[in-house]
Amino acid sequence: MTLADNIDTYLDRLGAAADALPRERLAQLGEMLYRAYRNDKQVFTLGNGGSASTASHMAADLAKNTIGANMRRFRIQSLNDNAAILTALANDLGYENVFREQLENLVRPGDLLIAISASGKSANVLKALSYTQDQCAQTACLLGFDGGEAASLCDVAIVVPSDHYGVIEDVHLVINHILVDYFKAKLADELPWVV
Repeated sequence: MTLADNIDTYLDRLGAAADALPRERLAQLGEMLYRAYRNDKQVFTLGNGGSASTASHMAADLAKNTIGANMRRFRIQSLNDNAAILTALANDLGYENVFREQLENLVRPGDLLIAISASGKSANVLKALSYTQDQCAQTACLLGFDGGEAASLCDVAIVVPSDHYGVIEDVHLVINHILVDYFKAKLADELPWVV
């Protein structure tokens, strides 16, 4: 296979996965985020590896790119971004607990956790989702493959229909940009009530 062939194959797979996204579930996730914003609830994101990068990217984008003059801001943070707490928790309590333990300090009823995981099988993601639901907070997942066990622990599960990690991670980032683009416009349109 030539590089040109690989480019075409990859882009075809990426396009097919993006086209197959469940639009109604994307809309549900948008509604969950909007409710959290309107009710001044905290939003948390998390993931491992490439998904950790997307979780950080999502938190940064929603926090920064929705800012307008005199507007309340999204209360959002990525649980991936504090290396000191991540490594301390991993060292002392095991990597499977790095997100759940942070949530014990932070999550409150009505908050929203967005877990990003290609496989949906990572122990630390599953523990975080279970704990969050036990606290009467909402959960949403960006997943791939068949969704794994995480799909059953999410109020809204968006599964990218692919078995290719790169394609799944690319589409997760596209979902982030769709949501940010939407909220940037929506919140600007609603400026009078958010002042």
